[in-house]
Amino acid sequence: MCSVCFFSNFLTVFNRMDAERCEFLAGNTPIEVIPAISDEKAIHLISGDIGPFEAGVPCRIPIWTAILMKRKHHCKLVAPKWMEVDELKKILAAETESQGLAQLPVEHFFEISHMLVRDATDDIYEVEAVKSLVQDIYDRRDAKLRTSAIAFLSQNQTCHAQLDNVQLIETSAARATLEACKQMGILVRNKHDSTPI
Repeated sequence: MCSVCFFSNFLTVFNRMDAERCEFLAGNTPIEVIPAISDEKAIHLISGDIGPFEAGVPCRIPIWTAILMKRKHHCKLVAPKWMEVDELKKILAAETESQGLAQLPVEHFFEISHMLVRDATDDIYEVEAVKSLVQDIYDRRDAKLRTSAIAFLSQNQTCHAQLDNVQLIETSAARATLEACKQMGILVRNKHDSTPI
């Protein structure tokens, strides 16, 4: 394969960031687990060593590893503090009160929540309430993003937009809107450049 073809294929894949790819990236986030097995051998990976494990002694490993171990019943996941119902209620309240998007406690908040609710249901206290609160937080943020995009697109002047505290999954979900904004900006710029003085 020629280098030009490889590069264009790479860009095509990169430009198609979707929920699955966002979740893949979030899988490297460390999480605390309590191993059910003891294993003195460490697993040597490019990103670093995982293990050794001692039964009952908490340790931090990447989420993807924790989920694999959980599926084999080799560990119990310890849900992050921010996944407790009271903490999620505080996050929802902060999101409701703030004009812009509130700062979330971790970089891949929605992806991690989804993976843990899907694969470690029995390790999450009040899992149904957690699901509902995370969905409410997502819906609030999505509504804010849509409202701000509509307000931005309805302006008649050239301007810039700044998106603070946006999660990767939200960016990927809003990709079509953001691309439309970019095209609108190009059209407006071209109109101003071609207008006679």
